[in-house]
Amino acid sequence: MMCTFQADEVMRDQPAEISYEKKLFSKKYYIMTPGPTEVPHEVLKTIISDEALLPNYWEIYDVDVKLVKKLLNNDGEVIIMGGGATVGLEALVSTLINEKTRTLILSAGYFGEVIAKLIKIYHGKVDVIRERQGKVPSLEAIEKYLSKNNVDYVVFAHCETSAGTIFDIEEVARVVKENSHAKIIVDAVSTAGAIPINVNSDKSGIDAVVFGVQKALNMPPGLAIVGLSKNIVEEMEKLEPKGYYLNLKLWLDYWKIKRILPSTPPINLLYGLKVSLERIFSEGLQNVYRRHLFVSKKLRNALRKMGLRIVAESEEIASPTVTAVYMPNGVDSETVVNDMWRKYGVLVATALGEISNRAIRIGHMGITATLDNIFVVTYALSKTLANRGVNINIENALSSLT
Repeated sequence: MMCTFQADEVMRDQPAEISYEKKLFSKKYYIMTPGPTEVPHEVLKTIISDEALLPNYWEIYDVDVKLVKKLLNNDGEVIIMGGGATVGLEALVSTLINEKTRTLILSAGYFGEVIAKLIKIYHGKVDVIRERQGKVPSLEAIEKYLSKNNVDYVVFAHCETSAGTIFDIEEVARVVKENSHAKIIVDAVSTAGAIPINVNSDKSGIDAVVFGVQKALNMPPGLAIVGLSKNIVEEMEKLEPKGYYLNLKLWLDYWKIKRILPSTPPINLLYGLKVSLERIFSEGLQNVYRRHLFVSKKLRNALRKMGLRIVAESEEIASPTVTAVYMPNGVDSETVVNDMWRKYGVLVATALGEISNRAIRIGHMGITATLDNIFVVTYALSKTLANRGVNINIENALSSLT
């Protein structure tokens, strides 16, 4: 039976509803944004402990590097820098890009365009294959471009977080390597730790990746992680030094030769990163990857049963870590986000770019990727829309999650 709610019905059933919601909302708030994400207690406890102030941080750094290499199936080097993921991305660009290099950007929305702007700032030549938000550039388009053009790098955001879409990273790597000698650089800010990423010299491997720790790794922001394949490390070793803090060649030289870093890192976060990565390996990488796929599919199915439209135009390109969904006609996304937070303590985000006022984004990364959390966010969204006068099939939506 279809169960629809209108604002007056909500008011009529309020006492029973309040009792149900008290049981449902077991936490004070639910952070379901595309990042920063909720931080586990054991990570927070480690970060604020006195141990994080001890001077032997390079030992923890070394452990973290080995854990990240394991996460990325990495055959090269890993650099962990103080700063957000953008610091790592700009360090890659600063180190590799100059007026002689040509880069192909695969843009599926807001963050693809940000990458293109950044490379232009460093005087690199840029070509862009674009798709509108909700789609990603096709393998055929990439192959066609590479058959006619020589480029040094192919760069893209693995998950276009603004629209909840994702590239098939292994297939893109295969097409690029079969049709060019270009190195592949990936922004994996919203996917590392939730989706398999191979940074190595294999056919399906990429050459460089950058990500932060505030998304699927469930840490406070403050670390940028750069993974480099053996091939791109060899390329960097031939480059002239450029800059200081953003010069990745300098970071490699300092660590490999002197076992020190060019700058004092956020030591407390290095300790937290160790705990965060150990949590992931304790669950098992394949289990983590399966959980993200399972939960994201459940959420998209529930949203469709509410009568809503997912921004990603096919399941094949729908991200396992963030879902963007259009709001009904006449409903402003920012209003929905504010109402969900004030009424239910559920924090989601508006979309970005051209669809910012028409869609919201729901994050399901790391420890937030659970059925319990998805049930809560589905309930809060459906009731918020009902309070705005939208007919919502809440019963079908929630039953699909059980």
